[in-house]
Amino acid sequence: MRGTARAVIALALLAGAVVLAQAALPTMDAALTASPATAKFAPAKTRHSEGVMQAPVAADPPPGGSVGYGKYVPGAGIPEHWHSHAEFSTVIAGKMRLKLAGRTYDLEPGAYWVAPPKTPHQLTCVGPGECLTFSRRAGPVDYNFVK
Repeated sequence: MRGTARAVIALALLAGAVVLAQAALPTMDAALTASPATAKFAPAKTRHSEGVMQAPVAADPPPGGSVGYGKYVPGAGIPEHWHSHAEFSTVIAGKMRLKLAGRTYDLEPGAYWVAPPKTPHQLTCVGPGECLTFSRRAGPVDYNFVK
């Protein structure tokens, strides 16, 4: 019982942190400009995402969607997962491998992809240099890992 209570408290604190972080960002309908050169990248907080950095750009008020950059060192990615809401992404730099709904795609700069809700996907930087993406989420960000 105590373990369950601790898990609920931890999830509530994490949700509160996400809400506060989103509230500090401009809304997605605000006039703004963004650039990877001035973006504030921080290590991704998603498990098993070593080598992945994220920089949020804008978000709608909770529980809305968001947009932001993702930066990957060669070989880095996030294990196969799905989200409750659609994800729309464009590769800006580098060569990436996308596994989407069971198919594998090699992507170069300019490539655009969509993961519909609950569609398993995995994106990995195949190098040789760093990879950069820009993504939009149609709703709150959640990660549901495929086992």
